[in-house]
Amino acid sequence: MELRHLRYFMAVAEGLSFRGAADKLRVAQPALSAQIKSLEDELGVKLLERTTRSVSLTNAGRVLLEEARTVLKAATRAENRARHADRGLVGTLRIGIIAPSANAWLSGVLSSFRAQHPGVELSFFDLPSIEQLHRLREHDLDVGFLRPPIGLPQFDYQVVEQSPQMLALPEGHRLVKKKTLEWIDFHEEPMVVVHPNLQHGFYDAFFAQCARAGATPRVAQTANDIHTKMWLISAGLGLAPTTSALAEIKRPGLALRAMPPGLPLVQTVMAWHRSDESPVLSHFRECFPTLGQD
Repeated sequence: MELRHLRYFMAVAEGLSFRGAADKLRVAQPALSAQIKSLEDELGVKLLERTTRSVSLTNAGRVLLEEARTVLKAATRAENRARHADRGLVGTLRIGIIAPSANAWLSGVLSSFRAQHPGVELSFFDLPSIEQLHRLREHDLDVGFLRPPIGLPQFDYQVVEQSPQMLALPEGHRLVKKKTLEWIDFHEEPMVVVHPNLQHGFYDAFFAQCARAGATPRVAQTANDIHTKMWLISAGLGLAPTTSALAEIKRPGLALRAMPPGLPLVQTVMAWHRSDESPVLSHFRECFPTLGQD
């Protein structure tokens, strides 16, 4: 049984007229009659009672009419969704995100995208940059917001946000009251950092500047995520560089200070697999201005 058979049958059944159905469908009446007969033969039941003057539905015909309406409605919906998907109007976007990028700026962009593409479902995963790159490579994510470097030829990316580094430290720390910080101030200071297996190079520039000044901070504590890191700092276990985006989140016991000069801006990049030609992803990327690229 094909959808064409159901459309022909429904046209006859709703109007109870072969001539009217043939005109509506723009087919010859004998061809329409042959299609209905073929459907009855395939099902092994009689669907229509025909006389020279009238057409009526059998019990089997009434049941099939109800089912045909449901099937054809679903088929129309499937056709529309397929066309919308081809235009990027419906679908699902799996998005990786690092905690510092979950800020007011990104919220505004996502809100704008949702308003323009209400049929697209956004699914978010809070993941460190290294894990995002792995999942993008395996096509388990569609797009990721992470820290550079990318360093893999199968990915494209664009810089979407840049922010200065700041020093996070406990409120009672001696450096909180110092007017201007210098790199030598970090000598032998305990540091709280995200575990090296979960980040790639975020602290390198900080330690390099300390080394040039003759300062040697020591890693006293590692954390598995940025929120635990900030909590450990507020608890007095050490200090660490972080991004100004995290200053939006107020934490008891935590102070933020400007860093000494010399550190590069912290970039957030949006990365995706180069082979991904999804129109949904294309529309999503168009919402983000490019700030620069290494």
